[in-house]
Amino acid sequence: MTGLDLQSPVGLTLAVLPELILTFAALVALMANAWRHTTAADSRLAGWISLAGVVASGVALAALWQSGATSIGDPHMVALDGYRYAALALILIATAAAILLSLDYLERENLIAPEYYSLMLMSAVGMMFLAGSEDLIVLFLGLEIMSVPVYVLAGYNRRNAFSAEAALKYFLIGAFASAFLLYGIALVYGATGTTALTEIGVRLGARPLTLLSGLGVGFLIIGLGFKVASVPFHMWAPDVYDGAPTPVTAFMATGVKIAGFVSLVRVLLVGFPNAVDVWQPVIGVMAAASMIVGNLVALAQRSIKRLLAYSSIAHAGYLLAAVWPGTRAAASATMLYLVAYTFTTFAAFAILTVLGRNGERDVTLDSITGLSARRPWLAFGFSVTMFSLLGFPLTFGFIGKWSILNAMIAEHYLFLPVILVVTTLLSAGYYLPIVRAMFMKDSDPTSRYEAAVLPRPAMAAVVVSVAIVLILGIWPQGVMTVVDHAARSFSTRSSDVTVR
Repeated sequence: MTGLDLQSPVGLTLAVLPELILTFAALVALMANAWRHTTAADSRLAGWISLAGVVASGVALAALWQSGATSIGDPHMVALDGYRYAALALILIATAAAILLSLDYLERENLIAPEYYSLMLMSAVGMMFLAGSEDLIVLFLGLEIMSVPVYVLAGYNRRNAFSAEAALKYFLIGAFASAFLLYGIALVYGATGTTALTEIGVRLGARPLTLLSGLGVGFLIIGLGFKVASVPFHMWAPDVYDGAPTPVTAFMATGVKIAGFVSLVRVLLVGFPNAVDVWQPVIGVMAAASMIVGNLVALAQRSIKRLLAYSSIAHAGYLLAAVWPGTRAAASATMLYLVAYTFTTFAAFAILTVLGRNGERDVTLDSITGLSARRPWLAFGFSVTMFSLLGFPLTFGFIGKWSILNAMIAEHYLFLPVILVVTTLLSAGYYLPIVRAMFMKDSDPTSRYEAAVLPRPAMAAVVVSVAIVLILGIWPQGVMTVVDHAARSFSTRSSDVTVR
């Protein structure tokens, strides 16, 4: 096991090497496009440079994870534990999948502009800092680095009014959320005199929260609640997901949720583990409201892209239910569900990109009738993703929901588990009609399925994702072991700071 002194330049550089490599790749891609940026081939060059940067960052992360590096000295700004490494690996996978999905999509939609892949990489860097922060200042910087590029990416299709609307709404709501988060950080600092999460946990101890610190943690939850699109902070998500280019939607629906929920788990379990009686009711109400509202409104949608947007709100509720117990089992369940949700969601959005044009807003239940007769493999892959999002047995989504139920029931709590089960059954009312339309209805003569062919890069991402969803739905033991080990790696400085 390697010890890194995060107070020294060398130790800190090694600790954030994956982020530094990805930042360098973003700059190289931007320089490449400054030199060549007029043709589709130039855009593809930047895409492949970006993908190489993601792979190089992954290699550095693997080396850091394998070495078992730990931090020397306190307080430290970034975490060196398995939970951070697992989150960073998942963010890199989501970024690589988004790049593969974008390579042909940008050319098809005539969205050739030099900054796309650099913006995506810089947003991923912000996600990585957000997910690995052990200091509230780093958390805020990571959130802003993540958010600003995504504002631009959401409005990347300048000729589409819905894309412009998505960018404006996301920017305005995002600024609002950042203000809440920053005010929460200021209040917590005023109450404790520090922004380091481990120090906050020690100084608060087992004493009841003061009004200042209680308001601080409340504002932190509100700020992160906006980012993960949980009710009642979800109002931006449907229009933004619907209007943004579909690869960007997939990137937001997965990467932002990974970073947001991992940072929420770290804030609550490391910074406020003894204030569980204060934040647990808030998380419980948000979880129940997100599961109910997301699923009920999704039932009324005809557009599949908008349906998936409301579905993501429901899944934010499932993840909040995983966070609610405030235990290591809860941290493990959160990460496991994020893994399942990431692979499933990317495969769904990747298939959606070839079923429509101009943002895929025109893909409805009626437009995919009889898809299995013309494109059986597309229909099969899309059906697998729907079953996994539903939580059907023999899919990875089922394993994720089962782990959430286990974490909550272990705390002898039944209210949220009952809501989770009931809303999951409710979600069958909009996931299963998609499968029915593809397999049990006659083909729509106005649909042009001949054009519904996945390009090779996107096909590779879809095949791998669908295979993982099916394989880990049957043999999940390996990934569950990794996730459990990562959840047990939370470090605390004092016996006063306990993670149950």
